[in-house]
Amino acid sequence: MSEYGITPKGCVIKRLDVILDEIHGDLSEEWGFNTRQNPQSFLNVLVTDFADKIAELWEVGQNIYHAMYPFSAEGLSLDNAVQFGGITRTEARPTIYPIHAECVDGTVLPEGTLIKSVTNPEIDLQTNANVTVSRAAFNSAKVITSAVQANATYTIILDSVSYSVMSAESATAADILSELVNQINGEQFNCTTDGEVLYIAAAGIEERHSMTLSPNLTTQSVTGIVNFATLEVGDTDLPNGTITEIKTAVPGFLSVNNLIPRIAGNLQENDIELRASYISKIFQRSSRMNDSIKAAILQNVQGVSWCDVWDNPTNTYDEYNRPPHSVEAVVEGGDDTQIATQILNVKAAGIIPHGNTEVDLILNSGESLTIRFTRPSYVYVWFRVTVTTLGNLPSNYEDTIKRIISEGITNIGRTDEIAPQSFIGEMFKQIPNIAHIEIPVFYSDDPTASPTGYAEMPVPVTIRQRAVTDAARIEVILSG
Repeated sequence: MSEYGITPKGCVIKRLDVILDEIHGDLSEEWGFNTRQNPQSFLNVLVTDFADKIAELWEVGQNIYHAMYPFSAEGLSLDNAVQFGGITRTEARPTIYPIHAECVDGTVLPEGTLIKSVTNPEIDLQTNANVTVSRAAFNSAKVITSAVQANATYTIILDSVSYSVMSAESATAADILSELVNQINGEQFNCTTDGEVLYIAAAGIEERHSMTLSPNLTTQSVTGIVNFATLEVGDTDLPNGTITEIKTAVPGFLSVNNLIPRIAGNLQENDIELRASYISKIFQRSSRMNDSIKAAILQNVQGVSWCDVWDNPTNTYDEYNRPPHSVEAVVEGGDDTQIATQILNVKAAGIIPHGNTEVDLILNSGESLTIRFTRPSYVYVWFRVTVTTLGNLPSNYEDTIKRIISEGITNIGRTDEIAPQSFIGEMFKQIPNIAHIEIPVFYSDDPTASPTGYAEMPVPVTIRQRAVTDAARIEVILSG
């Protein structure tokens, strides 16, 4: 077997010097004199030119060989290589904000309707399809009486549950609305009235409900949840309550507000990111359900920053209180409905989705099916890093320490515990003249907690939690 070309060691090419030696060797043998004798000769110049073109062809062949594999291909060749595994590069996507849009009942917001933030610079967002805001899918509503009549029945039906009031002879609008408030108020809805308007609000800001009214009641306005996308691609993070201005005047479009966390956008995956995600995404063709669910969520749901999946194949509840024959996906980021859809599409028949988040999906048969998955809770960690020095430290030593800890927390992901000592080795490696490092920690599930009682101890993190820190929670103290 030749030592060049496709070999057991991979693709081995002939270099220019090898090609020149072979050509000159053959010519010298056939012609009976050393063709290398005069480097400036016409023959040597001719051989060198042709050998260089042959060497370029070998390099082209090598590039073709490496373009076949995801971990050596680049650009379009990488796109083609990952397609063999059914994977595609994540395209650039805008950030999506579920916006509480107050409208006159039945208002249609056309595709391209613009709203904007009150931040500086302002951020424009738009609808990507025609959307109707109506009582059929509302989060809150303002209901008024269209007529006040004695001995009349006033009925509000919320999600198929009927609430009715029979008006007395001398009943006023305030009496009728007050009685409806008493009936409706409960776990699902919060109701109030000022005597003229009945305010109905879903208990959860992300909930959508349907409403039907008797003819003697009508709506003053309804608030639905409408997805608006930023005009620019990438992750745009805006505080709650800052998207409040309407830019496109639509009749019946009254107000907007962002109260629900965004679905993060992203820039197009670069080659490094695609190679890194390829390993996780490839499992969507796996015969193992957990890997397939994880891969489907990562590949198909925008805004997911982390995902892992566990199952309980036994006939009893497991140590994490998962029911028998169930699967639990723990997902950070992304839209609830899209995540639930991927779980439904991939999970095996008879397997129960388990978790703290419920989504009702409508099947092709018209029936509703509840899919559950888990949204993680957060463990907030404060670090107090005391550094004893042997001499002068680099001017950026504090920023370096904070970066090492912040990146380390992100890379660890979920684990049984986070050991602060695990960051020390990298600090010694990146910062010269350090003699000793101590890293006591404080942790809490309250992000506003005041850190007290720092201790050198591991931070327990369950599979349903994420550890979180940032530069403001990392204190660096210099000693020596």
